[in-house]
Amino acid sequence: MHTIEYYKEQLAAKEAMLAATTEFLMDSQRKLEEQNKLLSEIHADIFDSVRFAELIQRSLSPDLEILKIFFKDASYHVSQQMGIGGDSVFIKNLNQGIVFGLFDSTGHGIPAAMLSIGASMMVNEISSSLEIESPSTLLRLLNYRLNSTFNSGSHSIAHMEGIMFYYSSRDRVLKYSSANGKGLVISAERGVFDLPAFKRPIGGNSHLEFEDNQLEFKQGEKLLLFSDGLTDQFGGEKDKKYSKARLRALLETNVDKTVPELEDIIITSHRTWKAGGKQTDDLSFMIIEF
Repeated sequence: MHTIEYYKEQLAAKEAMLAATTEFLMDSQRKLEEQNKLLSEIHADIFDSVRFAELIQRSLSPDLEILKIFFKDASYHVSQQMGIGGDSVFIKNLNQGIVFGLFDSTGHGIPAAMLSIGASMMVNEISSSLEIESPSTLLRLLNYRLNSTFNSGSHSIAHMEGIMFYYSSRDRVLKYSSANGKGLVISAERGVFDLPAFKRPIGGNSHLEFEDNQLEFKQGEKLLLFSDGLTDQFGGEKDKKYSKARLRALLETNVDKTVPELEDIIITSHRTWKAGGKQTDDLSFMIIEF
């Protein structure tokens, strides 16, 4: 008799434990569902904010048609890794010519986008307040402004690399200054060759000096400016970088293509190399035909 009562008590205790465990699990599931709903709402808010920020950054893109007034043809392409990012193109006409360039800011996403927009506004302000025909002077002033604004404290947070050009419509002279910028000249006669680059980025030293170089060009030749998001993209059968050598080979086999054709060839080659993988970095390039 006592044995039966004992087993009844044990069974009742296990049923109570099971009921408590079930209630705990159901309560945990309810909390998880609430957390998932909250996370989904937060994710949607963040996604909407990034998408809106992307529209803002795109709306600040310069007018391509200005370049086409001075050169035979031109195009540019910007594809940020996270929708918004640090790659930017600058184009502005001045009294005696045009200033244009391509820049890659430190980082990715929102911080890089803020730095990119800030730097573009600085260059616009500098070139508006002073009639500067020296691209190295523009880079030197931008370097000083970036340092004094962002890097004067205990942290050095603002760095950029890129290349700036000035074309004089009066003298038909094209000058450029590079801060670790990347550029290639595409010529049916002279082949594909690099533009010499100063290997120090903007923002690292407030007293950094830059130098001007003059680019001699012939009718029909093209200039390609690009960020390392193009050549550093991982992909292919062995998941390696696209590389400048592969880009150069692509250009050498397409020297006679028009600017729109060449733009499409570069985008298609990058997309094919990337295949189903993620975009490695912010990507941008600009093509000028003389």
